[in-house]
Amino acid sequence: MIYFPSAKINLGLRILGQRDDGYHNIESVFLPTNWCDVLEVNVLDKGEMGLLNLNCTGIEVGGNSRDNTIVRAHKIISETFELPPIKVNLLKVIPTGAGLGGGSADGSFMLKAINELCDLGISNTELKKFASKIGSDCPFFIDNVPALVTGIGDEIQPLNQNHLGLSLHDIKILIIHPGIHVNTSQAFSWLDGKSKKSLDYSALSKTPIERWGGVINNDFTIPVSKRHPEISQALEMLKEAGAEYYQMTGSGASVFGLFSTKKAQKSKGIALKVQKTLENASKQGFKTYFGALA
Repeated sequence: MIYFPSAKINLGLRILGQRDDGYHNIESVFLPTNWCDVLEVNVLDKGEMGLLNLNCTGIEVGGNSRDNTIVRAHKIISETFELPPIKVNLLKVIPTGAGLGGGSADGSFMLKAINELCDLGISNTELKKFASKIGSDCPFFIDNVPALVTGIGDEIQPLNQNHLGLSLHDIKILIIHPGIHVNTSQAFSWLDGKSKKSLDYSALSKTPIERWGGVINNDFTIPVSKRHPEISQALEMLKEAGAEYYQMTGSGASVFGLFSTKKAQKSKGIALKVQKTLENASKQGFKTYFGALA
């Protein structure tokens, strides 16, 4: 069976302060995108019970294999259920350490794959509890729908288009990853205390998308882009491409711009600007994705 773990973006990100356990409470809207890895999961008829065979291609996934989210997902499930031998092929497409949640998506989709293929009957509510053991933003990828996310990423309230005032099917997204890694712990240290500006998501439904920048923001954008000029350069590219709303996602380093499909269809100039931006980004060695948001 083939699955497509998707990248997500943060539509605004507010840091509410550090907790006693060392984590930070956040407020954000998570939106899944169509920029996906490819995860092939097969249950084998023969072999050692509980064995996992993982093969990764595409973008190199660094670090110890035991820390791989797919391996961790398998281990977490196998502590509760006896699993048959499983073979996994991962084609890594989403840049790693990019603020796009690609690794978290891989782990969460692995949980869903094991549950489906092994007929374990685990509810999504329980799968989210398993996912939280992999990472704080992993539970989101179980339902993988637009959601208001609070707590440490574990409190998830699904949203519909009425909350945003537009259909996500009417939006195209341009994501640029400038090819650098931002250390998340260090990024938190660059923040000037907890967020002083609230994110008025309720106002989005009555605010034109080109004015969203005055309603929502990412607390990390200014301090992180100041220290990484490549991010500022990528944001400027989105501005020049004619993005109606653009922002950094997570703690970086990826940035994204949103375009109204209807508006873009009426203007050939926007299409030309986007194409030029994609070409310029490629020359800089930046990775890009342009396509439908949903």
